Amino acid sequence: MTKLTYKESLTIKVLESLEGNNWTFEEAMKKWWFNPRRDGGLRLTQVGDLEFRYADFESFVHNFSLTKSSRSYYQFILDLDKKIKCPYFVDVDTTTKKPFMRLYDSRVYMMLCLYGDLESYLNSIKGKK
Repeated sequence: MTKLTYKESLTIKVLESLEGNNWTFEEAMKKWWFNPRRDGGLRLTQVGDLEFRYADFESFVHNFSLTKSSRSYYQFILDLDKKIKCPYFVDVDTTTKKPFMRLYDSRVYMMLCLYGDLESYLNSIKGKK
């Protein structure tokens, strides 16, 4: 038996925390994560974010803006996928039209706040090789 990855163990914890859960583990892995591979990134889909909130997992919202840096939006998303080591959800607030990120780890959120902006934080982290 292979050892569970961080993503798989989180998925199991959320499944156990949900009342009236109708998800199987395989369904949750496919529907909750943008990259459902075992070793893929920890970006949540809208469904996954909703289930994490239903399970009362502590979350922190960070508003950010994208500067006109040399990297594209897709490179930015790939950087998030490689460098953010906790479950996170990225979306745009419908009222303010500003992007935000919901993080499910207080330590990552604290470090992000200390750096002040998302791009500085991402630049300080070494990604997966």
